[in-house]
Amino acid sequence: KLFMNIKKASDFYFVHSYYFLPKDHKNIIARTRYGIDFASIVEKNNILGVQFHPEKSQSNGIILLSNILKYKLES
Repeated sequence: KLFMNIKKASDFYFVHSYYFLPKDHKNIIARTRYGIDFASIVEKNNILGVQFHPEKSQSNGIILLSNILKYKLES
């Protein structure tokens, strides 16, 4: 549901070189490959975190933010 209307391998805006290592890999929703694979979206219970800037990711970011709101309101 989070990726509805977003093409696979779409670009998002990352601005830093650090990344988050979740203890439980079941919480990883999306991964990104940039030299290494790392978690770029994680979720646990009612918390959703992204490792990039959706607000700076142009139309893909707007679609993702809209999908997050719809997804969370349905939960």
